Amino acid sequence: MMFKTISNLTNFISPELLHTFFLTTLKYSLFKKNTIYENLRFKLLDRDFDNPLGLAAGFDKNAEVLDGSLALGFGYLEAGTVTPMPQKGNPKPRVFKIPEFEAVIQRLGFNNDGIEIFLSNLKQFRLKSRGLVGVNIGKNKGSSDLYSDYTFLYQKVEPFADYITINISSPNTPGVRDLQKKDNFKKLIEKISKFKKKPTFVKISPDISSSNLENVCDLALNEDFIDGLILTNTTISRDFLHSKPIKNSWKIFEDGGLSGPPLKKITNEMIKKVYKQTKGKIIIIGVGGISTGRDAFEKISLGCSLVQLYTSLIYKGPNVVSKILAELSQLIKKKGLKNVQELVGANIDL
Repeated sequence: MMFKTISNLTNFISPELLHTFFLTTLKYSLFKKNTIYENLRFKLLDRDFDNPLGLAAGFDKNAEVLDGSLALGFGYLEAGTVTPMPQKGNPKPRVFKIPEFEAVIQRLGFNNDGIEIFLSNLKQFRLKSRGLVGVNIGKNKGSSDLYSDYTFLYQKVEPFADYITINISSPNTPGVRDLQKKDNFKKLIEKISKFKKKPTFVKISPDISSSNLENVCDLALNEDFIDGLILTNTTISRDFLHSKPIKNSWKIFEDGGLSGPPLKKITNEMIKKVYKQTKGKIIIIGVGGISTGRDAFEKISLGCSLVQLYTSLIYKGPNVVSKILAELSQLIKKKGLKNVQELVGANIDL
């Protein structure tokens, strides 16, 4: 409640400035790691996870606060999106809070310091920690080749990442979503697959067409290169923002991707569809609208082995992580399950 009040009081401050302040606090490791719940621990892809809750890409683009982020209680982190060359991203303002829905619209455009600084930070982290970190890779805005940035980045990050996510779903970089089309997607996979040594995921848009989604699922099932899908990135749809009045309604007409609770329904429907189509044979990471243990429970029950959050940190603060884990652990006990893995795809109602 206190952080929600603080969040409301700072609505007039640039969200990017607040984010920078949050990153600074994490650099000083002001938070102590939370309780480990035995019924949330599991093994996946030959790695031991303390829990299935991760930090989504976009929060720590330069891998600069990995220690501090893990101390919040996350079971794993996804750093990035990183591009080969540094880029400033889209012109400001480019992040807009929608407090009535605890949502955010952003069009950052893969702003980051580039792969060299990213790798320097990640290597330093690896010297002192065994924490699980995935790396999310994307293309530079000015790159004329749809594929070369991804093949270059994949090789660069592979030795230091626990897994790699190929981001082909951001709405804020021209050409990225074209890689979800059947022929483009197949060509991308063919180019990168020869370098694979680590688990690899593909991040998908909630706005993808049904035919392209089916093609992605078929390739995921039939290509050893793809270990799983991340569902989903942000949406360009605004259909979910018309159920209540919005004080600054002009914001919903801003270009960019919408995240937070309004995204939950569409991602859950997509998770359900993909789990059914792939018969539970690929790993699904669920993202979009997770702010409670019930939200995490629901996504895992629909077929996710892992889940991620970001926007709820903005509105509920760092303690949201421990609250979600405590509630998720309790719900699993309440439903008579011994471990969170028993919940995956069980389709249990709350």
